[in-house]
Amino acid sequence: MPRVPLPAELTSRAFTTSEALELEVGTKRLRGSDLSRPFHGVRTAAPVDGVVALAEAARLVLPDDIAFSHCTSAMIHGLPLPAVREHLEPVHVMRRTGLNRTLRASCLPHRGLETRGTDTRKGLPVVGLADTWCDLGPLLGHDDLVVLGDQVANRLGSVEPLRTALGARVRARGAVRLREALRWIRLGSGSPMETRTRLLFVRSGLPEPELNAKVEHDDGGFLCWADFYWRKQGVIGEYQGDHHFGSFDRGDDDIARRLLAEDADHKYIEVTKKDFFNAGRRHAMLTRFAHFLGVDTLAFRPSQSIEGPFPSVSTVCRVRG
Repeated sequence: MPRVPLPAELTSRAFTTSEALELEVGTKRLRGSDLSRPFHGVRTAAPVDGVVALAEAARLVLPDDIAFSHCTSAMIHGLPLPAVREHLEPVHVMRRTGLNRTLRASCLPHRGLETRGTDTRKGLPVVGLADTWCDLGPLLGHDDLVVLGDQVANRLGSVEPLRTALGARVRARGAVRLREALRWIRLGSGSPMETRTRLLFVRSGLPEPELNAKVEHDDGGFLCWADFYWRKQGVIGEYQGDHHFGSFDRGDDDIARRLLAEDADHKYIEVTKKDFFNAGRRHAMLTRFAHFLGVDTLAFRPSQSIEGPFPSVSTVCRVRG
């Protein structure tokens, strides 16, 4: 027997069983195998696809005074997280201290919303960018916090909001790691791998470069933008991600930029993820930079974050029993 079709207003979004019953959808229909059940009392006509859809479904049965926090907030903000933290469940939910904890399956409750800034992203209440970074201190390793912090600083236009948010915390969990990561956060990093490459440069003994810097001719005319730029030495480093190899036009533009820089007597070195992760290529790449920058001694002992998985305190976020 064909299934009874749902009312049109329920086919494109999550809905509560109470709402469906008011529209005269029977309880047997609500038990249909074609409906997803992301939370008790919630149904969707299609599988929940992504964190935003899951959070929208959760909002239907959560108190109005919550905000999504921690990993969930970071994902809704579109911030880069290590793969182990890009989980749909549990959904991190925060309320003000003193209110009842949000005890619902697949939700991980937190308190302290009164001390966080909040924002609305994609129609959802979330903890603000700087406070989300602070909240992830106990959950991320050092380099992941720097990657996240670089992106937050870029969006906020300054590192200062991160410093202010951390300074406002009393006995913050992960405070030591957050303070250390804060020392390394900079404006201008264009991607997570650009951040990791910058950290590699400095740890290996190279001077710290300018990030996404404007390069000019001797007469002051614009030449190009550089991912990494050592102005005094006239050295340009360019991180080439997957997008560099994705189209002819992009590759052609990159070649033209390199030729213009070299014609103006700049040294131009391209870096890919294999130059970062492969030990032999990493050694050669760092040696090349050191030669052009006049650095005699390099540290070729890579950290754990380079040779293996980026460090993380735990493997998953679990719902507390």
